Amino acid sequence: MKYELRGGYPLRREEFDERMRCAEKYLFSLGVGDPAEEVGRINATLCIAKIHYIQEKLGYGPRAMFIGAPDFTFQTSPNKFYASVPEGGKVIWGDGSYDLIPGEMEFDFCGMLVGAVKDDPDLEGILDALHEMKGKDLEVDGRKIGLRNFSPGSHFLNLYGVENHEALDMPKAVAVLHTSSDEMRDPLADFVRERAEGMRTPFGKSCILQGDDAREYEERCRYASDFSRRKRKLLFEEIFGGGEIIANHNHYELTGPNEAIIGCNIIREEGEVFVTTLGNSLSAYLVKGKMNISPEKIREIVSGPIEGWAYEELRRANILPHGGGHKLNEVDGVAKVVLYPGGKVIIPKCGSKDGTSAYADMKEISRGYRSEAILDRVRSLGLGDHFATLRFIYGVKVDL
Repeated sequence: MKYELRGGYPLRREEFDERMRCAEKYLFSLGVGDPAEEVGRINATLCIAKIHYIQEKLGYGPRAMFIGAPDFTFQTSPNKFYASVPEGGKVIWGDGSYDLIPGEMEFDFCGMLVGAVKDDPDLEGILDALHEMKGKDLEVDGRKIGLRNFSPGSHFLNLYGVENHEALDMPKAVAVLHTSSDEMRDPLADFVRERAEGMRTPFGKSCILQGDDAREYEERCRYASDFSRRKRKLLFEEIFGGGEIIANHNHYELTGPNEAIIGCNIIREEGEVFVTTLGNSLSAYLVKGKMNISPEKIREIVSGPIEGWAYEELRRANILPHGGGHKLNEVDGVAKVVLYPGGKVIIPKCGSKDGTSAYADMKEISRGYRSEAILDRVRSLGLGDHFATLRFIYGVKVDL
């Protein structure tokens, strides 16, 4: 990748190049290698370099890595893109004993629930149920839950038919609820603003929680993770009157004192069922996860030597995609990245010539979603087994 340092960038060229080379050694990708991943790799590399820099300043040995899932891509949130928060993988910044948590990841405990639908509800019936929910004070642990669940961003409520459901001993239809928890995200963001120490680095700003503050934040995140799953279950029960919960996982959360997932799933038991969605009106897929990554597959994705601790993290990655991830339209790659003391600019490559547009974030760039290539990576890397195909019937992107 070509990086251009401008505007009084605070590192000499030699030091910048050395730090980026070090960071790149700890970026491991299971992705599809398209232009969207190329942009994602920029943020992930800068994220690793930033964490290394912070760890050195705080007296820790530099220990950070990123494992990109098959849906490894770029952030569409301007704030997170600016802060070099990656998307579509697992971030690790220690062995569990490092007493620090970067606060800029802004966990929202986004995830998806798959539930068996008893009857054949029509679209109007779902809309009526959403409308009736407005008159109820729905709560989890005495905390009122918000009613904007399916309209923001990439969130949705979709109904799918299950192909070959009888042979699979599956219900005829399932609902997939893709939601987050602003009820948890916003108080945690306030906690970070009040308790974290701001730190400027050559790779972007950070806000660091340490000591008792880091431990309290982790405890609050554990509760928020459970809250988000229970909220999703409550919404499913209110809309559909109950039914078997086939899967209910968060894919954006703190998963340990020195570990987080940002737009991917983590397998905790062999054969655990997850859903992978590939677009608003495309089929979705149920996948049974396999503990990963195997030594053979690690050798496929890594060409050079790996430090022992990084190898062990890869062996227990246990990672799956949650969706297709964003793809870029009419972009063939990245021509260069221009770095200033206060941020970065991406200049894409279009066709055989360098692109003339420049982007400080990816919010407005033309993009879509990847499709079945993601499942091909899951199969070829031995991350999971395809279990069932879900045929899209209709979707809901409103909150009445």
